[in-house]
Amino acid sequence: MRRDVWLYGVGIVARWSGSAWTELPAYQGLRASITGLLPVADDDLWLVGYDHGAGGPIGKPPGVLLLHGDGSTWRGVTQPFGVGMLNGIVADAQGRPDRIAGWDFWDQTRAHYLRWEGTARVSERGPVATTPVVMNALAKVPGSDGYWAVGTTSTSASSTALPPIER
Repeated sequence: MRRDVWLYGVGIVARWSGSAWTELPAYQGLRASITGLLPVADDDLWLVGYDHGAGGPIGKPPGVLLLHGDGSTWRGVTQPFGVGMLNGIVADAQGRPDRIAGWDFWDQTRAHYLRWEGTARVSERGPVATTPVVMNALAKVPGSDGYWAVGTTSTSASSTALPPIER
């Protein structure tokens, strides 16, 4: 499983086994953007992203997406916040979802992380900034319980955006 190559994007989730591509049913959100995939097993897949739904994106913030798949269907998983984006997902030592990075529309000046706490995901917040903080990627620090996160200070493409980095 860990040697497979996975591909995801708008309307596609696929796996290269070393000899053939297998396309899985993609999540069919109205205006979904998938920003991360964590394959735990062929029947245990996690997608993160956001969906503008009907009528967006102009004037309407996106809703967060955390989807759990069994290889043939996807189901949404309820999160501590619902308006914003989820942009990065990393595994724990057993390969299961551990940390998820995101952007909370209602509190834009702090990174929003989700951490598994045994029975539910709980929120962790980064330090307060003077600009929006949108974390786009996470990486586990080898040999520790720490993580690095990197992102941008803008929710859209901007020449004035800066790269915030947190540990």
